[in-house]
Amino acid sequence: MELITERLNAVVDALEQSLTDKPDKGELSRIARCSYSDLNSLFLQLTGVTVAEYARKRRLTLAGIELKYRDAKVLDTALKYGYDSPVSFARAFQSFHGFNPNAARREDCVLRNTPRLHFSISVKGVMNMIRTDKITIDGKEYEASYFGEADMSSWSDIYQKRAFWRLEGAYDDFKDRIKTRIVLPYNNYPAMDIQTGQVFMIDYTKKDGTVKREYYISDGTVWRDMPSTAEVLLHPMEPLRIDRITVRGKEYDAAYYGEQDMTGWTENFLKREFRRLLDTGEDFGSVEMKDDVLPYNNYPPIGFKLGDVFEITYFKPDGKIEKRCYLADGTTWEGLPCTREFKV
Repeated sequence: MELITERLNAVVDALEQSLTDKPDKGELSRIARCSYSDLNSLFLQLTGVTVAEYARKRRLTLAGIELKYRDAKVLDTALKYGYDSPVSFARAFQSFHGFNPNAARREDCVLRNTPRLHFSISVKGVMNMIRTDKITIDGKEYEASYFGEADMSSWSDIYQKRAFWRLEGAYDDFKDRIKTRIVLPYNNYPAMDIQTGQVFMIDYTKKDGTVKREYYISDGTVWRDMPSTAEVLLHPMEPLRIDRITVRGKEYDAAYYGEQDMTGWTENFLKREFRRLLDTGEDFGSVEMKDDVLPYNNYPPIGFKLGDVFEITYFKPDGKIEKRCYLADGTTWEGLPCTREFKV
């Protein structure tokens, strides 16, 4: 059995190294030490897809990642992954991901993912739930499968542990909630059988004893080639007040979302305040952008949409303040969606 898994993993290695070409049936047969027909039958029995179908899905998975996160061009990507023309590539991409290649960078377009296979004779046990709880969210009761706790004290300065629940049958209630754009890869969870269309509740216990609760959905999100869950908000933070501010010589109403202490991680600033400009129309469609970016997870939990404009006020230890303006323009940095600073 071990020899079989070694051969199958060698086949996968060969496929992964030649995803830009069509699988060489003769070479794969040589590696597997059996006919291609027998290899294909075994592969299909174990994985549910043929060798060629696995290779096709892996090509489209990696092509999607390059288009969404690495600023690759559609034509270059099509040719790289063995498609004769952008038309045939677009057709295959649309069929797999559900949208055309030119839409890949849009925030509302979530990539499908076929992860790399690995065969093993030792079956990794899927963790059974420890108990079933009843959790009420927004007045609705859900059955919640509890999967235990994971210690965080050895690698986090803030958190002591986190506990995991899966909310059964909750996906339809959560799929349209606002995403924070924070993700949690599957490998952060216990050995659970995570499938697309599930909802998870995680309680983070801080070292001061307070508890922070977060919600994630498995909707096909991929981050740095890893299948991941995406955080969603039960209720976006409401503004604390509406201010009147001037940006680029024009007055705007601005939703004020409070301040954030910065003393724990920088000596340059004491705190920063967040404001989102309202009713900006097309005023910021052609601003001159700077290189600095600020990921969404640096903001309060307010929810984002393309075109949002923010003014952030930084307070320095010497009493001076510095105001910076950012635009949600679809920029990403290391896979994280970001706002980008612009000149005022």
